[in-house]
Amino acid sequence: MKIETLVGLKGYTLIVFRGFDYLYRFCIIDVSGILYNFDSIFLTAEEANQKGRDAVELAFDFDLKKHQF
Repeated sequence: MKIETLVGLKGYTLIVFRGFDYLYRFCIIDVSGILYNFDSIFLTAEEANQKGRDAVELAFDFDLKKHQF
């Protein structure tokens, strides 16, 4: 496994990595430190990065709405 991208976004950490099969995946660590893996695979690191950023946006919006009264 090789980490391609490690970036902090809105309190989350996005990790894009290449597996031994030369396909790319991403995972997210939330603000509580919980790791979320996704089953999606991508042919390029750029595609995995974009989908990971989209997932962070969804998680951020969900957490924001959850904490509003």
